[in-house]
Amino acid sequence: MTGPNAKTFTCTSCVSRSRCVLSAVEPEVLASSASRVQWVGFERGGPIVHEGTPSTGWVILCHGRARLTVSTEQGKRLLLRFCSPGELIVSSLPVTHHISATAVSPSVVRFVAGETVYDLGRRYPEALLAAHHWLTQEQGRLVRQLVGLAYASARRRLVRVLLELGEEHGAAEQSGVRIDIPLSLRDLAEMIGASRQATCKELQLLRAKGVIEVVWPRVLLSDVERLRQLS
Repeated sequence: MTGPNAKTFTCTSCVSRSRCVLSAVEPEVLASSASRVQWVGFERGGPIVHEGTPSTGWVILCHGRARLTVSTEQGKRLLLRFCSPGELIVSSLPVTHHISATAVSPSVVRFVAGETVYDLGRRYPEALLAAHHWLTQEQGRLVRQLVGLAYASARRRLVRVLLELGEEHGAAEQSGVRIDIPLSLRDLAEMIGASRQATCKELQLLRAKGVIEVVWPRVLLSDVERLRQLS
């Protein structure tokens, strides 16, 4: 496993600490648990978590971006979301991982051993509350995606996904909101549960309406208000 030099990352110097699930824990406390808190670097495309493997602790993204996917009963892949620094990738204990996580860019991930999670949870219940809040959000996101797959059209699902990406990963520009992560047609197709051909057709229709611009791997939401009206 290669990528950014994980040895240079510490909680004390972390620029994403305020967004981290462990922000309530003093960096000195985490430093004293260094033997049970491991930082690992991954290159783009590196597998961070494999679906179906046992969960032995928390997995927190410290640097870079990661994509989370899950398998459906039909054998397809559903892209759940993209993680940003400070977010939990995995928090379930002690069950198996129900998702796969892959580095979208050079990334550093923190693995916190299960016994350390329990110890910190007793001393810092705020960390457990933050993890519970994250898990509730993830469950809500999955329910919305499944409801959309069952009842919404491919176009409406695509519009909602683009708006969500703009809210979570958007960078405001004079010409609109740029989704600040590299996307592919496959990514969007997996997020809305449609074929690449169907997704491409819907993207072309949205471009014709003047609400988005696509120059892979970047997507620009050029008219967010009109896009919301289509959701």
